[in-house]
Amino acid sequence: SRSRKAGAAYLRASFTMGRPHAKTAKPVMKVGPSDSQKAIAKKRGTRQLRDNPRSVDDMSRNNKTAMNSQRDRATVKRLLMYREKAPKKRIRPESTMRQAKVAPNRQWFGNTRVIGQKELSQFREEIENKVSDPYTVVLKGKKLPMSLLTDATKTKPVKILDCETFEETFSAKRKRKRPRLSGGDLDDLLMQAASAADGYDVDKDSNIMGMHEYAEAARENIFFKGQSKRIWAELHKVVDSSDVICQVLDVRDPMGTRCKYVETLLKRPNQRHKHLILILNKCDLVPTWVTSRWVKLLSAEYPTLAFHASINNPFGKGALIQLLRQFGVLHKDKKHTSVGFFGYPNVGKSTIINTLRKKRVCKAAPTPGETKVWQYVTLFRNIYLIDCPGTVYGTNDDDLTTVMKGVVRVENIDMPSQYIKGVLDRVKKVYLQRTYGIHDWADEYEFLERLARKYGKLHKGNEADLEGISKMVLMDFCRGKLPFFVEPPAPPAKGFSYSKKDLTSAALRARQAQIDGANKPSELEQKRMDKKASKDTFPDPKAHVEEMEEEEEVV
Repeated sequence: SRSRKAGAAYLRASFTMGRPHAKTAKPVMKVGPSDSQKAIAKKRGTRQLRDNPRSVDDMSRNNKTAMNSQRDRATVKRLLMYREKAPKKRIRPESTMRQAKVAPNRQWFGNTRVIGQKELSQFREEIENKVSDPYTVVLKGKKLPMSLLTDATKTKPVKILDCETFEETFSAKRKRKRPRLSGGDLDDLLMQAASAADGYDVDKDSNIMGMHEYAEAARENIFFKGQSKRIWAELHKVVDSSDVICQVLDVRDPMGTRCKYVETLLKRPNQRHKHLILILNKCDLVPTWVTSRWVKLLSAEYPTLAFHASINNPFGKGALIQLLRQFGVLHKDKKHTSVGFFGYPNVGKSTIINTLRKKRVCKAAPTPGETKVWQYVTLFRNIYLIDCPGTVYGTNDDDLTTVMKGVVRVENIDMPSQYIKGVLDRVKKVYLQRTYGIHDWADEYEFLERLARKYGKLHKGNEADLEGISKMVLMDFCRGKLPFFVEPPAPPAKGFSYSKKDLTSAALRARQAQIDGANKPSELEQKRMDKKASKDTFPDPKAHVEEMEEEEEVV
């Protein structure tokens, strides 16, 4: 049986070898796409099907005749499907049929809300306390009605055309007002002139120009340093570019080195988002009680910090960095926070920046005018420091006060000996004796002569170099070698603590006093109130007649 099966298989194989494709081959597919395929491709927006295929991505190509591994029709369809993109915006037909309606509510048609007078006055009091508190920051102040804190009636502009029209003033039909004359005729005017001449006092006349025998001496140019337009332009650059502004003060004379101009500038409506900090630098040159008392007094207006600028042994550095980080959190919506430093020359602005960075990034020196232009310094990734040149404000100081503040370079003064008397008046005699080893002197010239001979500052002929030794004394005074400070006001009573009302600025207190004075009742109203409060049931008729006469006189 096995041999019979093998013979049958051999016969079938030999029969098919003679005619390989006569009956077993499948029918060849039609070359080119059909009509239905062309319609579908046109509807879908795909590549057009052609009778003669032109590329490997064409669906019309016949894959059976190719001997190499080319794409078949199914692969080409799938790849073309990948190329198709969904429409960007699909419009649903049912959404166009709907009609939207707005709810009948007044809040949808206005941006105002009506509140009572009691709630409005309560809001004004609370927001005024928060704004005047130096240790409170009002967030999102642009969204709050801050204009309620100011009285709009005082700033109301006057329109001239509302009082008098153009035609009544300048046209041909204009109406001239009758001039007010102090007298009816010439005799009355002469009598008034004679009476005015009799009551004339020369001492009270401020328009008389006095003739002095000696004119005022011309000031040296060095006393105008720090007041040029270029320096003030640098100051305004720093103020405009900073989110937090640090005013550096000399703790020996804080009120003398304070700038009221910038403080007033920051109170404008367009500058309210800027924060001001007071830094009392050089606290190592004065006793501790002086620094603490100045901090308590100045903290009632602005946040105040005591600082000692030193790269190796600083004081107050951690508190200042923590405060700047808090302001950085408040301005986290910005990419970075800029902190500007400004103040008098030689108060230590650049040294504070070097202390915060713990290296010498700004050029600093114990002489005024070392910083020429403003410069940016990176403190952290999102906090930048801006150094400003020293600026001298228009305080009408005399030459002696200007030299004592350290505004002028001592080596450029022509006659420094004339300012030594001011140093002897400000510094205690004990400190001078301890510093220079001179026990007694009659006047400033004897003091300079004995000091010059001790230090060997002599000219030819054994004459003392008074000007050279005067420069040395002034340098010692400005650099803190000679102890000096302005005594702060008396401290408050024991157990006293500042409240929010005490933290209001002087401008707000003056404005409140002015409002209280305007609302104060007059004398007649006060008399009426006193009479109503009295227990007299039967008023005196004579008093009523006197009251009526007083009212007529007032009217």
